[in-house]
Amino acid sequence: MNNLAYGSQDKEKVAPKVEELLRKELAAAAPMAYTVEEEGNAGVTAKSLLKDMSTTLFGGAETPLFTVHFQIAQPRPFELGVHMKRKGVGCVGGPLVFSATVGKPCGSGVSLGDDGKFTGDAVIAGKLNASKDILKKSSAFAVTDGGMPGSEMKIPRTLKIVSGERGTEIVAVTLPRSKSMGFSASLGSSDFFELASGIEALL
Repeated sequence: MNNLAYGSQDKEKVAPKVEELLRKELAAAAPMAYTVEEEGNAGVTAKSLLKDMSTTLFGGAETPLFTVHFQIAQPRPFELGVHMKRKGVGCVGGPLVFSATVGKPCGSGVSLGDDGKFTGDAVIAGKLNASKDILKKSSAFAVTDGGMPGSEMKIPRTLKIVSGERGTEIVAVTLPRSKSMGFSASLGSSDFFELASGIEALL
């Protein structure tokens, strides 16, 4: 059973299980490279926008343990940080931080509010808010509460489109979802690909 709930806090045992889950979700033929950032070590996360994400997401209410970082090339380049939090003597999956670079400008940037609408750059926000499909997918992905059964949590709504070091970046945070009656979990990578592509088409 691989459902992002593990009876160990050993990153050497847990991280390969997280990799296995993502590999199956992406139907990748070979194991996927990853790095592990232990709590308090800021040396792995490349982008300043995500540097303090752990503190922001957990807000002191949860105990973050470590983050498994992936850099994926296909089906489109993206980065994923899987935050693991303490759960008794083991750990469980917490916030999932996705980011992708798109090839279009975003003006001064926008973010999704709790009302399900984008605010910020008037032109970009107007384009996104005019699409009911994008608004629905954005709200469904950038959740504020959820997680695995027995380990539910609340997080700030986070979906930003900003100008970064490598161009326009879409940064979105979600929570893992239970599937197969709790015997497995979804990281939401397919939903992120679809959302990122939809946003890129509207920019």
